[in-house]
Amino acid sequence: MSNIPGEIIVTPPRWSVIGFTFSKPHLSAEFVVMSNRLRYVIHATDASLAKSPELREQFRSFLDVAENTPVEGYTVDDFYEWALEPLIPLLCEDARLTSTPRRAPNLHDFLYAPVLEYTLGCKSEELVLVPKMESPETQFMFGAFLPESCNAWPCYLPFDIQLERETGESAVPRKVMLPDGTPAFFKLMRRGEEAILERELALYDRLRASQLPGSVRVARLLGLVCNGHNLRSVFGLLLTYIDLRTTSLTRAVESGAQVRLRRRWSEQVMRIVHNLHQRRLVWGGASPNNVIIDASNNAWLVGLGGGGSGDWVPQELVGTIDGDLVALKKIVDFTEGGLSISYS
Repeated sequence: MSNIPGEIIVTPPRWSVIGFTFSKPHLSAEFVVMSNRLRYVIHATDASLAKSPELREQFRSFLDVAENTPVEGYTVDDFYEWALEPLIPLLCEDARLTSTPRRAPNLHDFLYAPVLEYTLGCKSEELVLVPKMESPETQFMFGAFLPESCNAWPCYLPFDIQLERETGESAVPRKVMLPDGTPAFFKLMRRGEEAILERELALYDRLRASQLPGSVRVARLLGLVCNGHNLRSVFGLLLTYIDLRTTSLTRAVESGAQVRLRRRWSEQVMRIVHNLHQRRLVWGGASPNNVIIDASNNAWLVGLGGGGSGDWVPQELVGTIDGDLVALKKIVDFTEGGLSISYS
């Protein structure tokens, strides 16, 4: 596309989708976008697009994509691009008007970022955003509640957790700094994730009690980020930080890693899983996406307690040692062709 002489081309600021939910039966979807320390929430429904049968049909088709991705080559990313197109000019304008704070950002800046809420509508067969009154559900979308206070782990306030200068501006912050300068990986807990939080805390309790040697490369729980002094409300977990300048096992293998490295990673993963199982601990989230290769080409296991295993673990075996073993064989086959290990 040619540019009009004298036209100023504005590059959109960095942004990312940090939340996405949808309901096929209710013909609705919600997109949560982070950009320039602002949080945008866009609600889309069949009714809000009723004035344009064509756009409404496209919306319904993308709901099919979200439920069964990919569909005819379309993925959820295409849904994002379609629905969020009218947001881009707003991102540019808001970035122009928003000043950069002089102080270093902290986790409170992300968790309590200003919220702008819209409904996705249509006008003259084009998608538009209609401002909407902010709802309590939108304002308090982060944090899960425990049935009782959790004082078994160090608890930190969001203000006490520092971020790198640009971290958290346009994405969920991952690398954070504890008050003593220790780097940690921040795992966000969202509203309604109480069962996930309880399961993971129980796993990390067992992991700590098992006295698993520190040389076994699995992510450990360092502490919790709590809402003020209410230790029942947890914004997230603070885990061992693994240098993510490298990649996951999935990407490392698919990018053509050397045979000797793939064999090394397979052996390391098997050894770590064996160490867990010896202590009756379950990986739970067994998949190559939950194997991180650090800057020294060593494999680490993350995702303890379940989550993110996809088709690697049969549904009926999720959260069991047998499920880990089924996934482990698939992971080894995927990585370098099928090494085996004895679990006698």
